[in-house]
Amino acid sequence: MDVDRETFGLDVGSYIGFHLAVLGLVSWATGQPFLIPSLGPSVFLLATLPDSRMNYPERIIGGECIGALSGYAAFHLLVGSVGATPPLSFEAFRQVLSAFTATVLTTVGTYATNTQHPPAYATTLIVSLGILTRPPQILIFGVALLAMVAVHEGVGKRLSIWNLPYENRGNI
Repeated sequence: MDVDRETFGLDVGSYIGFHLAVLGLVSWATGQPFLIPSLGPSVFLLATLPDSRMNYPERIIGGECIGALSGYAAFHLLVGSVGATPPLSFEAFRQVLSAFTATVLTTVGTYATNTQHPPAYATTLIVSLGILTRPPQILIFGVALLAMVAVHEGVGKRLSIWNLPYENRGNI
């Protein structure tokens, strides 16, 4: 596909911006963390490889949920709460163990369910390091994730506002 890189960059950038603006407005209106950093890479992949098997909705939702749940389990089993973590402290080491454990759990879980999605590793780190630690925050992340996929499936694929590189699913 021969594309003008500037135009393509503007299309991809505005597509990503649109998705993040929707989540940002919901965050702003509710005061809840609907705008999660790991959703940015997922939207980027949807914009640049929208029909790639790696970006099917079941992979995005499954991979991100496994990442969040793995991070949550590792954090609560190994860390428990976030506080000061001085260098070479036991608290800092527990965070490292939490991140390691969550990464292994995410990998095993996504391979077992065939839901590998690279941005899920950002999610597992965000949660396992204690940035999102409470069940309501994990639930909000899940709602934000579903909203992002719904906007992509309902608006991004249906409207010809953006010039995105859609592939033919039959050729994957």
